[in-house]
Amino acid sequence: MSGLNELRAVIARIPAWQGVSGIQVERIAGLTNANYRVTVADEHFVLRISGPNTAHLGINRRHEVAALQAAGAAGIAPEILAFLEPEGHLVTRWVEGRHWTTDEFRTPEHVRLLTRVVKRLHTLPSNGAVFSPFQRVSSFMKTAQQLGVKMPQNLEPFWETLHAVAGDQQGDTSDWQRFCHNDLVSVNYLFVEQEATIKVLDWEFSGLGDIYYDLATIVYTHDSDGPIPPSLENEMLDEYFGSVSTFQYRRLSGMKFMLMLFTGAWALAQHGMQLAGWIPAVEGFDYLEFGDYLFTHDIPELQEQYHGVQQGLRRGAPNSDVPQN
Repeated sequence: MSGLNELRAVIARIPAWQGVSGIQVERIAGLTNANYRVTVADEHFVLRISGPNTAHLGINRRHEVAALQAAGAAGIAPEILAFLEPEGHLVTRWVEGRHWTTDEFRTPEHVRLLTRVVKRLHTLPSNGAVFSPFQRVSSFMKTAQQLGVKMPQNLEPFWETLHAVAGDQQGDTSDWQRFCHNDLVSVNYLFVEQEATIKVLDWEFSGLGDIYYDLATIVYTHDSDGPIPPSLENEMLDEYFGSVSTFQYRRLSGMKFMLMLFTGAWALAQHGMQLAGWIPAVEGFDYLEFGDYLFTHDIPELQEQYHGVQQGLRRGAPNSDVPQN
């Protein structure tokens, strides 16, 4: 079915739009899915037509909707109008908000605001899903390899670091396992200026997970522009925990590495699915080039940072080793 015909067929299945004339549709951005702004009788909505083969990315649409319903009830996500099975097509109410620029976000006020929203998000009930970056990395790399993607060289040190980070998690006796979003990049939330609040979008990867993974995504929320500076990491940790310890900084450092390893593995899996004809090419974005860059630059850098933090803790580094303003 062509894109236009599929769009028309999906719109015809939305119960609230049955028999309505004058529906206006505008294509908006999206990598994995086809997204549209739909205007119906002066009301605006977002129609998400689910991308093919999203199950290979570990996405379960029922889990996603359960998360979105809970978050919408809590006031931190858009309202759902319709959910179509079995494909998982979704209609939500349009949010009159905007994305922060990198400079707008990189202030103590806005870092703390997003952190407060994420802390509230972590109190939501489980949606039935479990998110492990360790398992997802393994699954993505296996998918990429099976689809003929050339693997980055010298991966073994990355797996050793992955196991070290997993060991930190297993040794953490705090309440670190809660419901998490797991994909808090800047395009996945909107700042609603009139209410001075945030609405969180795109709950595809949400599930019971590690709170430090969500905190790591705050650090890299404008991922193409790199991490926030250490002083703002400190603001984030202080807002979330009320104080900052070296162990928290170590956990964060490990999850920053896992976030980038996850992203690199995701890019390789997406490239493989594109080669196999399972997903279309994205104009202006090369999955393989993106993944190769991460495995060559960001992932080794974060690996080095993580082991530096580990060594500091072994030497009995005081809390002054936590990033300061």
